[in-house]
Amino acid sequence: MVREMKAAGLSVAPGRVVRHSIDLVELPDGTRVSLPVVLVNGAGDGPRLYLGAGIHGDEANGVHIVSRVLSRLKPEQLSGGLVCVPVQNPLAFQFDHRIPLGLYLKSPLDQAPIDPWSCFPGNAEGNITEMLTRKLFELITSCEYAIDIHTPTRGGRYVPITILPHPSLGAPFKRSEELAVAFGSGYIMRTDKGMYVRDGVLSVEATRAGVPSLMFEVGEGGRLEEEVTAIGARCVLNLLRFLKMIPGEVQKPAETVLMKEFVGLRARRGGFLTTAPSLGARVKRGDILASISTIQGEEVETVVAPVDGVFVRSTTFPTVASGERVATLGLE
Repeated sequence: MVREMKAAGLSVAPGRVVRHSIDLVELPDGTRVSLPVVLVNGAGDGPRLYLGAGIHGDEANGVHIVSRVLSRLKPEQLSGGLVCVPVQNPLAFQFDHRIPLGLYLKSPLDQAPIDPWSCFPGNAEGNITEMLTRKLFELITSCEYAIDIHTPTRGGRYVPITILPHPSLGAPFKRSEELAVAFGSGYIMRTDKGMYVRDGVLSVEATRAGVPSLMFEVGEGGRLEEEVTAIGARCVLNLLRFLKMIPGEVQKPAETVLMKEFVGLRARRGGFLTTAPSLGARVKRGDILASISTIQGEEVETVVAPVDGVFVRSTTFPTVASGERVATLGLE
């Protein structure tokens, strides 16, 4: 017999959807900020999946992916349950910015940490960011699996890439690897170095807590792109099929590129940026990735690939300053 789904202080009957909001914080004028939550309890037995997006406020594509998935799900055909948080950082989403910048400017030291994505499992007695992450972590750890959907910040574009948590996390990590293959984004990063696998990151701490998790990056921040939304929705539905939560076969990509490390390349000169290869292209050591020209029309820098790799992230801003990232390669 299918049981009621208990989450976020609610009880959801089998075959039902509940759209809810969780009280989060109070602003100086007394306005209450809440966290939007959608709870879906299927008509059949199965696992429970956490699906979150918008932990950075300019990640509209991720929010739209969750929205698209929810619009396609029929609870009477679902086995198991979904805990969906389409906007994991409502204070940032409200202003279409990575972080709630106004709060940080008010008192930078007191408001640190400011990015919820990297301060899990949070702290119910901490600042706004830590309180938010604690509430999110409670929802995540009520589930058996978790997906955290992202886009890069403005001015950056990723291939559809699934990023695994740290490989030292034992059996839950192994299960995350299986999920990543089924997810079918076409690109998988399995690394033990860099910001994506540090302590405090959502997918790392969820997996450490026994909830195998994936991080998915796609598209570009500050934009809403139908093609990107379609890719992300297809991948999430793939995972639901793999977990036997919905009927149907997993749609495999033509190729899955497995990578072990990101290599970021930065400008040494400032000016106009022109990028050479197409996103997703394989490049060889010495290939030209980008060039930088001054506003007076002089080419002052050529950025070349230091190693063979896959061009996984491009910079879309037309101009760059010294030190800004211009390209990222993934090493197979």
